[in-house]
Amino acid sequence: MANGRQIAPGVNVFDAPLRFVGVELGTKMTVLQLGAGLLVHSPIAADPSSISHLGEPRWVLAPNRFHHLYVGPWADAGLEAWAGEGLAKKRPDLKLQGVVDSATHPFGDEVALLQMRSIPVLSEVVVLHRPSKTLVTSDFVFNIQKSAPWFTRFAMGSALAYPGCRVSALERFGMKRKIAREEVETILDWDFDRVVMAHGAVIESGGKDAVAAAYSWLL
Repeated sequence: MANGRQIAPGVNVFDAPLRFVGVELGTKMTVLQLGAGLLVHSPIAADPSSISHLGEPRWVLAPNRFHHLYVGPWADAGLEAWAGEGLAKKRPDLKLQGVVDSATHPFGDEVALLQMRSIPVLSEVVVLHRPSKTLVTSDFVFNIQKSAPWFTRFAMGSALAYPGCRVSALERFGMKRKIAREEVETILDWDFDRVVMAHGAVIESGGKDAVAAAYSWLL
């Protein structure tokens, strides 16, 4: 099991290594402690029983079409598996309970969701944990630090996703800009200060300003 830590009341993150096309990016699973159980966002390779000390694992969310590799074992362990648009077609082998969107999800009022439709290749679901004012994302933004391996910094810089809180070339050039502008503005209207992303360091405070700066070219 990857090392886990609580970054805010009800918000726990677990880091794990991840190499993508030769680049060591690392990845992050977020576990939200909600009133009705645990929500596992962007699962990693881990035994679901290893988080039972946090509460009852109830749901697992594949937040986009890339972050789905380990959903199956969590679903097999009895969690309800949910995903954004398009993943059911890509992964017909997964036992998905259903598809979430901005208005319909089973997680309760402690979270808000936005199903992004501006970047079809990702179809990302962005999550707001209201009690802790934490935005939980996967590839919506990256936050690669100077401490990352030199090749990671070089590769992510070439992809416009370094240094610091940035949006990669995949999002910049693969998005429908009019829709994206509306979606990003909706996210920036949410009440959040902290940002957790799958790849890069957690932004503990000033997260809304960091996201606005990352998308300033769009807004």
